[in-house]
Amino acid sequence: MNSPPISVHIGFVRETLGGLKLRQQDPQPFLEHANIPRELIELPLARISGTQYQTLVLSLMDELDDEMMGHLAKPLRRGSFVFLARASLFGALSLYVVLARWVKAHRLLTDEIHLSFRKEGDVAWITLTGPSSRSQQHPTFLPVVYFKSLHILASWLIGERIKLTAVRFAGPCPIHGDEYARLFPGEIAFSAPVSAMGIPVPYLDRAVSQDVDSLHQFLRAAPGNLLWQYRATDLLSEKIRAILKDALPAHVDIAEAAQAVGFSQRTLHRRLIGEGTNFQEIKDGLRRDVAIDCLDHSRLSIEEIAEHIGFSDAAAFYRAFKTWTGVAPGVYRQRTLKT
Repeated sequence: MNSPPISVHIGFVRETLGGLKLRQQDPQPFLEHANIPRELIELPLARISGTQYQTLVLSLMDELDDEMMGHLAKPLRRGSFVFLARASLFGALSLYVVLARWVKAHRLLTDEIHLSFRKEGDVAWITLTGPSSRSQQHPTFLPVVYFKSLHILASWLIGERIKLTAVRFAGPCPIHGDEYARLFPGEIAFSAPVSAMGIPVPYLDRAVSQDVDSLHQFLRAAPGNLLWQYRATDLLSEKIRAILKDALPAHVDIAEAAQAVGFSQRTLHRRLIGEGTNFQEIKDGLRRDVAIDCLDHSRLSIEEIAEHIGFSDAAAFYRAFKTWTGVAPGVYRQRTLKT
């Protein structure tokens, strides 16, 4: 199965660009480089393709020489994540050793972000504090970057996607708060006393199945697209998404999807609810993301895109796309072509 394309909520884009605002730097060159229309930034439902977001993040990091993209007073120079990962992994036999080293070595790079790592009963918490004076506008952004990067690295090291106990954010729920459930497999909470990610203690004793040599390939992308690189292929919702994508433009109903994964309809529905989603939401999200990818990267007409993603007529696709993103598909494509 080919991996379905993904799209990124514009709220993540606004947060990512927040570092430029702190530096009083114009975001336009970076938006143009990533082919992101500036008008989309102010639309509450707008989305961009995963490729556009990765391009934006990498260009910010490269141009600013800062892996935190201007969100800290002093830049975290390019190569910082690579240094931390290599220093933490060398000779480590368990995930606990890697994470403990990572948190300790991080102190050498910045004193603006404070990390702690401690066990409380059957949960190990990685806690993040600071920088309060610079992060008030987008208080969840830096915790997302740190926690997601660490979660992906830890999951890759043991060869299994870690199911988190919880991820807590000290900031209020942003407009795109529903998207966080797609990033973190665990309970999500906002307005918490402190930002923290909880890892079940049994994972810490797991042996590390990677070494410094295999780390090289993994780190070629880090940390620019770590937020979106590691797809949760072990999740049932992702398997259903892939089945629907491979069947396009044909329709797959819930009965056919359940049969494909060996479940009854009731069991499939219950399992998807347990992952914070449902069949219709997966279907709508896939159609939306494939449509955005086609509008950005193909010469298909809007009518052809509608047919490709299973709509019986273009008018229905127009209505659905505007519901998903806040703009009509033709307007979206025109704005993208102008950048």
